[in-house]
Amino acid sequence: MIQKLNLFRCVVLGIVLITWICVSMFPVSAQVVSPDRGVYYGGSVVGGVEIDTAGLIKTTPKKTMEEIGKNLSKLLEPIPTDLNEKTLIRKISLKKLNAQICRTIENQEEFSDSIRYLGGLTAIRYLVVVPEENDLILVGPSESWQADSYGNIIGKTSGRPVFRLEDLLTVFRAWHNQNRPSVITCSIDPTKEALAKIAQVDRQFPVVDRNNVQAFASAQETAYGMNIVTLQGIPEQSRFAMVLAIADYKMKQIGLGHIPSPIRGLPSYVSLIGGSQKQINPRFWLAPEYGTITHDSKKLTWQLDEVKVKALTDNEFIDSRSNSRQSSGKPDRAAINWCNKMTANYDALSKADPVFGDLKNCMELAITVALIHREGLLEKAGCKLNAFEDATFLKPVVYPVPKTVRSQATIAKNGRSFIVACGGVEVNPFITLQNAQLDSKIDLERTDLAKTTGNTWWSK
Repeated sequence: MIQKLNLFRCVVLGIVLITWICVSMFPVSAQVVSPDRGVYYGGSVVGGVEIDTAGLIKTTPKKTMEEIGKNLSKLLEPIPTDLNEKTLIRKISLKKLNAQICRTIENQEEFSDSIRYLGGLTAIRYLVVVPEENDLILVGPSESWQADSYGNIIGKTSGRPVFRLEDLLTVFRAWHNQNRPSVITCSIDPTKEALAKIAQVDRQFPVVDRNNVQAFASAQETAYGMNIVTLQGIPEQSRFAMVLAIADYKMKQIGLGHIPSPIRGLPSYVSLIGGSQKQINPRFWLAPEYGTITHDSKKLTWQLDEVKVKALTDNEFIDSRSNSRQSSGKPDRAAINWCNKMTANYDALSKADPVFGDLKNCMELAITVALIHREGLLEKAGCKLNAFEDATFLKPVVYPVPKTVRSQATIAKNGRSFIVACGGVEVNPFITLQNAQLDSKIDLERTDLAKTTGNTWWSK
């Protein structure tokens, strides 16, 4: 009996010692951003697409997505009364938000949904420097939020995604240093080895018609193999990176007709190809079109126009002599037509498939943060955001890195196969910032915009 008691005491002392060592090595202040509650059920799923542990991007089964949406709806917290409405003016004090985040960490509490989803903010229309309060305020429309049937967090009124704290932190930290990248990009491309194999397939099939198109498509698909995802400017393990990669992936899936378009105004690219179209693989990519940026006479109040997302294209072919991608130099009317349709219908697409709305939000956060850093707005305000800046104090959620996409051939109605394996997303807000203009009318709006009420980090 005494021997058993001594053994028990040794075990208890061992547990206490291990706990003390862990607490000493990993202090409470170094916490992970409490992830979107959907992560607990969906893993790394965004917009009905997931990234497995090997980095492969693939479509998630509908039944799985519905289960994620059902469980997430049960987990969402009640929305605070004054956030449970749609408003054109929601002011978010970054100073107070930073303080609330710090208190949450120090008290070892879960982050509220209000913090996770930035008070339901759906756009940023003003950045207001308030030196007398040592504050920087984000101003824009907001609304209450909910989980849709697929687990996307969307506004109850608009149906479009709301902003996320973790996306804001990602781009803030990416550009909060002297060596910050000038551009954020995601690209999906075939490997160099694949280019040689594709050129060989082209030589094996000098003529493609309805008699051999199936064999040609199969050979092409095998030659392309796995396409490589390349990310630049942001951490590869961030949700921001996932949104870029998955939006790019879904754009190509819609373009090739592998998944049905969720809106009537956007048919597949292959359905627009004419009968005499030569087999060339176009490159599609998405980029923001930033509107005019204006400021008051003291450059303390900045107004941002709505961001528009454009689909762009370039016609390519594989040069069999150099085994490399080359621009054809000739416009592909079908590709241009499809890009124009996607650009014109992008807002409707964002509502029908929230991952495209998430992408637009990321682009808007990018220009907001770029403006903060380029103009030194935090320094002008005398505002210190340690929770935003210090990744050791507030560690981000780590997601699987998007690495590869499996090629899929599509046979167009003209009897020729097409694989749109190339393309991506490019975000470069700094060029737009160079053209910011003075608008004296903003001076008249400043007093109202800079005024906040209450003790919360949000107000009207």
